[in-house]
Amino acid sequence: MLGSLSARLLVLTIVFVALVDVVIVVSSVAAFRRDWLTERLGGAQIASLVAATPDSGRVDPAVGDEALAAAMVESVSFRRVDGRLLELGIRHEGPLGAQYDLGSSSRAELVRDSLDILFNGSKGMVRVTGAARNGPGHVSVVVDEAPLRAALVGHAQHLLLVSLLLSLCVAALVYFTLLRVLIRPLQGLASHVAEFSAAPEDVLRVIPQSTRRDEIGTLQRSLRAMEEQIRHALAQKHGLATLGEAVAKVNHDLRNILSTARLVSNRLTQNNDPAVRTISVTLMRSIDRAIEICTDTLKFGRPQELRPRLVRFALRPLVDEVGRSVGLMEESNPMFLNHVSPHMEIEGDPEHLFRALQNLMRNSVEAIGDGFGEIAVRCDDTGAQSVIEIADTGPGMPDHARENLFKPFKATTHAHGAGLGLVNVQEIAHAHGGEIRLVKSDAGGTIFRLHLPLGREVQLRSAVG
Repeated sequence: MLGSLSARLLVLTIVFVALVDVVIVVSSVAAFRRDWLTERLGGAQIASLVAATPDSGRVDPAVGDEALAAAMVESVSFRRVDGRLLELGIRHEGPLGAQYDLGSSSRAELVRDSLDILFNGSKGMVRVTGAARNGPGHVSVVVDEAPLRAALVGHAQHLLLVSLLLSLCVAALVYFTLLRVLIRPLQGLASHVAEFSAAPEDVLRVIPQSTRRDEIGTLQRSLRAMEEQIRHALAQKHGLATLGEAVAKVNHDLRNILSTARLVSNRLTQNNDPAVRTISVTLMRSIDRAIEICTDTLKFGRPQELRPRLVRFALRPLVDEVGRSVGLMEESNPMFLNHVSPHMEIEGDPEHLFRALQNLMRNSVEAIGDGFGEIAVRCDDTGAQSVIEIADTGPGMPDHARENLFKPFKATTHAHGAGLGLVNVQEIAHAHGGEIRLVKSDAGGTIFRLHLPLGREVQLRSAVG
C-alpha cells in the first residue's frame, strides 16, 4: 500500500504535521512553566507586603501563613531597592531540589527544565528567583514542584488533544486537496500511458485536451502531442512495411522485365549507326543499374548495403553520363554545363555517386520544367575533401520542402514524387563519411554541395560503422 503515491503523501502529511505539533507543544509547555513560576513570585511579593506591619515591618504570623498559602509558596524573601528585606515562612537551611533564576534563563534552558520536570518528575522543594513583579526589587521563593508538575501535565495533555484534533483536520484538508489537485491527475496520466502503450495505434485512446494552466496541464498537453507524433510515426512505419512487402512481390517480375529489355538493348549495340550504338550503351548501363537496384531492394537499410567500394576515378565522364540519363545535353533545355575539369579525379563509389548526382540533377530538371534555365556541375579539391556543386537557375524550393529537406516522403515538390531522392543522397553522403548541404534556394536558383572526404577517412568510418 505504501508503494502508491497517495499513501506516501498521507504518511508524509501526518509526519510533517506531527513535527509541527511537537514544536508547538514543547514551546507552550515551557511558556506555561515560566508563567506559573512568575505568578508564584508575584504572589509571594504581594504576600510579603501585605503581611508586614506598616510601623515596624514585622510580620503577623497568622496573616503570613494565609498569605503564603494564597501564593502557593513555602517561604519568600523580598529585598527592596532601599535595602529592606521582607521574609515570610520558614527559612530552609538544607539543600533544595534545584534552583532556577527566571531572569537569566535562556529559551533553551526554559525548554530543557520544562521537559525535565515533565518526564523525570518533581524535585521537591526548589528555589526560584527573579525580578520583582510589582515595583523594583528582587524576589526569592521556595516552592514545591509537585503542584507545578501536576498543572504542567494537565496543560500538556489538553494541548496535545487540541493539537491532535487540529492536526487531523489540517492533514485531512491538505491530503484531500493534494489528492484532487495533484495525485488524481498524475494517476490518470499513468493509467492513460499504460493504455496507450498497450495499443498505440488506437485513435480512440487519446488523452483529452487539457485546459489547466499549471505544470500538470503542460504535461497533459505535451503527452497528447507526443502521442500524436508516435501514432503518426507508427502509421508511417506501417506504410513503409506495407510498401516493402509490395516491393518484394514486384521485385522478381520487374527483374525479369529489365532482363528482357537488356537483351533487346544488347542487340542495338550491334547496329552500324554510331549514334545508335552510343545511345544503346547508355541505355544498357541504365538497365544494369536498375537491375542492381532491384537486386539490392530487399537489403535496403542494412549497414553493409551502403558501404562504398572506394576507387579513384575521373569525375567528368560520370557527370556526363548522369546528364544523359536525365535527358540533359549541352544543346538541350535546360542547358547542361559540365564544368568539371577533365583531370579531376575523386575517391568514392561510382555507382553510389551516380545515384546521388542523378537524384540532385533530376530535381533540378523538374524544378526548371519547361522554362529556360541552366544546370551546372562543378568540383573543387581542397586536399582534405572533394566538393561537388550542383547549381540550377530554377525558382527555388518551397518553404515546406526546405523545412523537411531530408525527411522521407515530405521533401517532394511534385505530386508524383516520393520524397526519397534527397534522403538517398544524404545516406550515400554519410556512407562516404561526408555530407550534403543546401547552400541556397531562392528565386535565383538552388545550389547543393556534396562534400566527400579522403578515401582513408571513408574506410575508417565505414569500418567503425
